Amino acid sequence: MQLHFTLLLLAYYCSTHIAASGGNGTTVQCLADQAAFLLQLKHSFYNPNLSSWQQCTDCCRWEGVGCNRASGQVIILDLSDRNLRSIGGLSPALFNLTSLRNLSLSGNDFGLTSLPRFGFERLIELLILNLSNARLFGQIPIGISPLKDLRTLDSSYNIGLYFNEPSFQMVVGNLSNLRELKLNDVDITRGGENWSNSLANSVPRLQLLSLDACGLSGHINSSFSRLKYLEKIILSQNSISGEVTQFLANFSSLSTLDLRYNDFEGQFPTKIFYLKKLRSVGLSWSNRLSVHLPHFPAENSLELLHLIGTNVTVSVPSSFVNLKSLASLALSMGEVADVTIALISKLPSLQSLTLHGSGSEKPNFSWISNLERLRYLELAY
Repeated sequence: MQLHFTLLLLAYYCSTHIAASGGNGTTVQCLADQAAFLLQLKHSFYNPNLSSWQQCTDCCRWEGVGCNRASGQVIILDLSDRNLRSIGGLSPALFNLTSLRNLSLSGNDFGLTSLPRFGFERLIELLILNLSNARLFGQIPIGISPLKDLRTLDSSYNIGLYFNEPSFQMVVGNLSNLRELKLNDVDITRGGENWSNSLANSVPRLQLLSLDACGLSGHINSSFSRLKYLEKIILSQNSISGEVTQFLANFSSLSTLDLRYNDFEGQFPTKIFYLKKLRSVGLSWSNRLSVHLPHFPAENSLELLHLIGTNVTVSVPSSFVNLKSLASLALSMGEVADVTIALISKLPSLQSLTLHGSGSEKPNFSWISNLERLRYLELAY
């Protein structure tokens, strides 16, 4: 309390000497309370690497800070990847910056402390919230749920984070304007198998969905078809079962589909390969999934194709040479056929190649020298 009072006095004194230039030529003072809250936040870190955060200087010019030039209020706080180490978790002072629109604390160390249950709901203007790779632990707080204007939510790579009480559905249920949802490594298993239906009912405008290693299970619900604006779908390293749904072929903006390391079965919908914006398809290690490679048109823009551990039901088509942009290929073959090798050797952009074969004879790999851009090679037979 004493520290808070002292900081407010200092900020008030300094504010008479500090101004930020407004967009219309007027000057706006760096608001006293904003500077005070930021200094409180600074003192919540061990040896903070924030050299420009000094008393009696313009807080709108501090590194990682952006202000509304008309009001002097802090609207951007980007402290990502600054090697900050928290003393006791996220400082309550942060939630006094109620005009924030962009908040990023990713790539720092909060010492496996829990996110506060309440506080985020005060940041009602927030558009971007990035808490990824910050050594956070515990329940995703209910305070995020009221942030109805939120466009991006990223809490990836905090292995100790999870949804329980409140549930995944309860937290995302009000985030109807969300465009990007990244929860890689966040545990969603307590929500059961209804995760896809929860998304379809909550975030209809979603463009990027990344739920790698979230403990997902069950089938992809038919309601998922309502997420028609999706451009990137990353659901790798889960236990999702059933067939890959046909309606994905109707997602005209889809550029990335990563379903690796799941339990899919049946026939992969060939029509997906014809999506004009498709750049990346990862299907590896769904052993009961069958993939029929189609005729690839000359205008195809595929850059990544990973099929290791799936059942490719027909030989690689001659149109494979049309994949002029293909940079990464991973393929399983019962026999590393000469015709397949000849086609692969003509891929001009290939940088990464993984081939798994089970033939009895050692293949001839002299053709690899034709791949002038190749940087990574893995061969198993």
